[in-house]
Amino acid sequence: MKIYAFSFASKKFISSQIKQKESFIKAGFSSSDIFIYGPEQLEIDFYNHYPNASESNSFGWFSFKPYLLMKILSKIDEGDLLFYLDVNDKPLIGVKEYLQNKFKKNRFLDILVPATNYPNINFLSKFHKKNFSFELLFSSLINMQPEAGAIIIKNSYKTKSIIKAWYFLTLLQANEFNKNNRERTRHDQETLFIMSRIYNSIKLESWYKFKLTGQGLRNYIKFEYFRKN
Repeated sequence: MKIYAFSFASKKFISSQIKQKESFIKAGFSSSDIFIYGPEQLEIDFYNHYPNASESNSFGWFSFKPYLLMKILSKIDEGDLLFYLDVNDKPLIGVKEYLQNKFKKNRFLDILVPATNYPNINFLSKFHKKNFSFELLFSSLINMQPEAGAIIIKNSYKTKSIIKAWYFLTLLQANEFNKNNRERTRHDQETLFIMSRIYNSIKLESWYKFKLTGQGLRNYIKFEYFRKN
């Protein structure tokens, strides 16, 4: 089981991306196994779906993320892992081994995401509040939102299909927004939450369990480290 790393940065975050790549290498990733992407990897079909995508609207309200995940998964072998990390987050030594062991121990695990410490309802757009079923709204009250800044995917036909569905759910919401309409919401996270309610093979690691035991993926990531350093 091979593991790849992936980050995305616009021009203003290039310095963070360089530092992050150095941290990936220190954590045991080879340079050839790290996908360093930027807006230039967003191809014509991406802009056909969202013509106004730009840095000002987070490249299609973060729809760039599942789009590029789909693209990279098509390049790597079945059963390999892809580790996406937001460009300002620092991977620590031990993260590679932790992820490999996690997926080896649970062959039914498809996607691993750390959970936040707030319920999904806290960052839910007007669009989803209006369109969610009662069951999904209730679930949003009692279940934590995923932290889409760190995602690990085991490559398979199933996971590629899940990521594709995540992409089009994100687009569905993105098309309701415009450049000047930033709600207090996490667009990619709330759509990933929907997928986690559908598929139990998407595991959300508890933030509270991490705080109590010190165990979990959060132990191997310093979130927002490069924004401050």
